[in-house]
Amino acid sequence: MNPVEVGLVAAFAICAVANWIAVAPGRDDRRQVAVTKTAATVVLIAIAALAGDMESGARTALVVAVVLCLVGDVALLGDTEERFIAGLGSFALGHIAYVVTSLMVGVEWPRLAIAFPFLALLFGFRFVGQTIPGARADGGPILMGAVTFYALVIATMVTTATGTPVWAAAAGAMLFAVSDWMIGYDRFVQPFRWSRVGVMSTYHMGQLLLIAGLIAGG
Repeated sequence: MNPVEVGLVAAFAICAVANWIAVAPGRDDRRQVAVTKTAATVVLIAIAALAGDMESGARTALVVAVVLCLVGDVALLGDTEERFIAGLGSFALGHIAYVVTSLMVGVEWPRLAIAFPFLALLFGFRFVGQTIPGARADGGPILMGAVTFYALVIATMVTTATGTPVWAAAAGAMLFAVSDWMIGYDRFVQPFRWSRVGVMSTYHMGQLLLIAGLIAGG
């Protein structure tokens, strides 16, 4: 890593840890949450744009993916159902851009099967049986459909990332999916005390590993 890349990763780590502290139980500083959350993703955009040596088309798709995640981050700073669906839509588009990036980097099809046991466990454990019905109870068929569609999109993202040559991309995609699983469980099934720390820590580590893996593979 060159000095610029080291500096960007250090800046990301500072913003991410500050965000985990801001969302810890007992704290309610919305400004600090907003600033640290968006700052961390802005640094990720810089990493996606500047780090490593990547083919230009794949680089563009990667940057678009992270920018869409930033839009989703901003949308999810609100608590309303409308903001939640807007965030869901932005992240779904971001995952589609990640899928495009993975395909441009190059997918080794035999590796794809490695994602299937993980996805079966993730979506089989309380998601199909509890989170989807909970989304319907909370927001009706539209919200249930949006959550189901999003689950299919992120499953595709995890599968294609697992097919790329660098294992960091697979690990990052899986952590990203775990983060989203926790959001759904906390919102539609049963809130739990450390959910926001769990969501943000797996989201940040997942995005960093996914981006780094795709850059290394591209």
